[in-house]
Amino acid sequence: MQEALIQIVLHTIKEKYMSEKAFYSTQLDITPQNWDRWKNGELNLRPNNMQAIINLFTDYEWMLVQKVIRNATFFPEVEAKPIGEYAAIKFHVAKKWVNSGNAELEFQTENEEESDEQHRKLNGTVLRIEMNYDFWSYKDRIELRLPGVIQQQIETEKQDLLEWFKENVEEHYPI
Repeated sequence: MQEALIQIVLHTIKEKYMSEKAFYSTQLDITPQNWDRWKNGELNLRPNNMQAIINLFTDYEWMLVQKVIRNATFFPEVEAKPIGEYAAIKFHVAKKWVNSGNAELEFQTENEEESDEQHRKLNGTVLRIEMNYDFWSYKDRIELRLPGVIQQQIETEKQDLLEWFKENVEEHYPI
């Protein structure tokens, strides 16, 4: 198992869930011992549990994770800081999409299932950036987690989301 994958997964869990335990107990339904064994590379998860891990990411983000894992095997600087590499490439692609003028930006709205889950973090805002290729069901998405107050500031100031992104996102998105 790749150490880069484990680090990126743990970072993403910390972004989205109250704790690792909240994730593995509700999404994977495994014991703390098996979770620790997976993190130490001693245990492979069942396919349905790996799918739950994959579901932490959008399809496009998962592709980026795979590329970072691959690069971590070749480049020591990526191996040393896979989370930084993943965040940097994710942010770089998001900026390219937005600057192309073809991306759609919106704040994620909770669906009813997620709003009932008490194990998820609620103090952040998720900014969705989507590229639509005008081909049925093919759309790529990157999600950036920002402080929860950002959405309120934009709505209060009646500032355009695209304008805000171009002017301010770098200072709010840690890389």
